Amino acid sequence: MKRIGFMIDTSADMPEELIEKYDLKKVNFIVNFDDEGFVAHEEISNEEFYAKIRETGIHPKTAQTPYQTLYDALLENAKECETLIFYTLSSKASGQYQTATLIAKELMEENPELDIRVVDTQKFSMYIGMAVIKAYELAQQGASADEIIEKSLEHINQYEVYLIVDDLNYLAKGGRLKKTTAIIGTMLDIKPVLGIVDGLIEPLANLRVKKKIYKKLVEMVKESDGFNPDNTDMMIIHSNEVYANELHTALAEEFGDEKITAHIEIGPIIGTHTGPGAVAVVFRKECL
Repeated sequence: MKRIGFMIDTSADMPEELIEKYDLKKVNFIVNFDDEGFVAHEEISNEEFYAKIRETGIHPKTAQTPYQTLYDALLENAKECETLIFYTLSSKASGQYQTATLIAKELMEENPELDIRVVDTQKFSMYIGMAVIKAYELAQQGASADEIIEKSLEHINQYEVYLIVDDLNYLAKGGRLKKTTAIIGTMLDIKPVLGIVDGLIEPLANLRVKKKIYKKLVEMVKESDGFNPDNTDMMIIHSNEVYANELHTALAEEFGDEKITAHIEIGPIIGTHTGPGAVAVVFRKECL
C-alpha cells in the first residue's frame, strides 16, 4: 500500500504523460454543448472540444464530476494508500471542492481507516498540476500529509499568471468578467490582462490592440513586484499554439529560452471560460 496517494480532476490540465509519471489518479468534469454532454478527456479530447466550438459557435458549459462517480473514485483510491490527497480547482469558481469535502467526510465516517484530504488550491489549470507535482516530490522525501499540503500551496503561491484571451465573451458568459467590460473591450480592441486574485480570475490591466501585445506582456512581467529575472522559471499555458509560440519568442528574447520550462494546453473545463484563443505566462517570483 502506498503511504500517500494523489488525485486531481480535469481542471488541472495535466498531460497524460505527467499523470503517469507522478502516479496520479484523475476524475473528469462534464462539458455540455446545449443538450449534448461529454465527459472531458474520456468522450471528448482537447482537439475535438475546440473544433466543436469553432464548428457550432456554441458557448459550452461545464458541470462537476457526477456525485456517484466522485464518491466511487475517492473510495477506490483512498483504499490504495494510507492518505489520499485530492487537489481541486478554486472553490470560488466551482462546487467540486465542496462536494468532494462532503463525500470525504461521509466516506471516513463509514470507513474509519480511510484518510482523505481535499485541498482547495484557489487556483486553476496547471497551477493545480504544479501543486501536486511538488506534493509528490515532498512525499518521496518522507514529508507528512500536513507538511505536503502546506508546502505545496506555498510553492504555487510563489507564481503569478498573466492571461490574455481572444474573445472576452467566453469569460462574460461564464460569469468570470462583467459583460460591460467585455463589450467595451471588444469595441475599443482592448485586451484585459487577467490574473488570479483571491481564487477568482480578475482583470489586472488593459493592453491596447494585438500589435506588440506580447512585448507589453513581457514588460508587465519585468515590472511585477518580487520578480527577479535571474531567479525565475516560466510556463506557457494556452489554447492556441500560434499565440503560445509568439509569446514564447517574446519571453525567450528577454529572459532566455531556458527559463521557459513547458507549454501546456488548456483543456475543456478551463477552456470553456477562456475560449479557443487564450494564452498565459505563469512565472515564479521571489518571496516578498
